[in-house]
Amino acid sequence: MTSLGLDAWWDEPAYKSCNTFHLRGLFIFNKLTQHDAARFAEVLGDLYRDDQPDPQDIGTFEWQIILAYMGASPEEIADVQERMGRVWR
Repeated sequence: MTSLGLDAWWDEPAYKSCNTFHLRGLFIFNKLTQHDAARFAEVLGDLYRDDQPDPQDIGTFEWQIILAYMGASPEEIADVQERMGRVWR
């Protein structure tokens, strides 16, 4: 099963200081860029043709698409959704 290894991200001091959805989203964007910048740019370009959105404004479906494309497991996708306040109901 694919995985990005997100569990280690949440223990980093840079993440622990993220006290808003905006900052958490920027942290995740940064980590995804570090993981595979070309792939991340490709998926964002496919989803958002004009401008890159603010991470806090990305909906549940879009987070799922981005993370799955980047190789996140279903559990990791659910974890990020929860951290970004975008839990499937």
